[in-house]
Amino acid sequence: MEFLLVKALSTFLLPPGLNLSLAGIGALLMLRWRRIGAGVVALALVTLYLLSMSAVSGPMMASLETYPALTTGDGKQADVGAIVVLAGDRYANAPEYDGFDTVSRLTLERLRYAARLHRQTSLPVLLTGGAPLGQDFSLAFVMKQVLVDDFRVPVAWSEGNSRTTWENAEYTREILAEDGIARFYLVTHAWHMQRAMMAFRRMGLQPVAAPTRFTTRSSARDGKWLAWLPSAAALRQSSLAMHEYLGQVWYWLRY
Repeated sequence: MEFLLVKALSTFLLPPGLNLSLAGIGALLMLRWRRIGAGVVALALVTLYLLSMSAVSGPMMASLETYPALTTGDGKQADVGAIVVLAGDRYANAPEYDGFDTVSRLTLERLRYAARLHRQTSLPVLLTGGAPLGQDFSLAFVMKQVLVDDFRVPVAWSEGNSRTTWENAEYTREILAEDGIARFYLVTHAWHMQRAMMAFRRMGLQPVAAPTRFTTRSSARDGKWLAWLPSAAALRQSSLAMHEYLGQVWYWLRY
């Protein structure tokens, strides 16, 4: 229940739901206080425009992508015992996969990098991700299918009960403790790494950040004037960044 409540609430705290909510409140206020209501509607439109520009979303994402990428020269660290991959999203009822669930873009990007890291280090892989909406199969299950069948990488552990990043850390600690592993490479998106590291460290673990898909690097070559034009991609990045900000605050307050 808590998971669903948080998800529902976040819909109205993140763009574009935040902006639509403000516009709706403004429209209601205009029935009695025209100027105040008009101001709230204007605020909703202005913030929607701002959050739709990469000139705004870029710095927001950059503030989250603070952990540097591992390089090939880093090699396998002697005290690292595993590779832990966090689930992202799923592609449900995929018709081209006979109607079964498989991984979607975010999870696939993490798996691809985990496969590369495994080939560089030969470390065992742990996949963590559940079925928060009551799906038939956990994300860890479908991740394992992709990693084994498509990337030819074996999976040592698969954890399918977690619903959040915090629970990823909880269940991972239990699994790795059985093998005496406390230090491991943690694979997730660069913009998600701050919150993930916070959760795993508070569990007493020693994750080594192995971020992938740096959005700020990919947009560095964009024309400067294009950064001031609205786009769905920039709005998506703003929403992701705000989700991470809220998540970090929630973890700080809740745990």
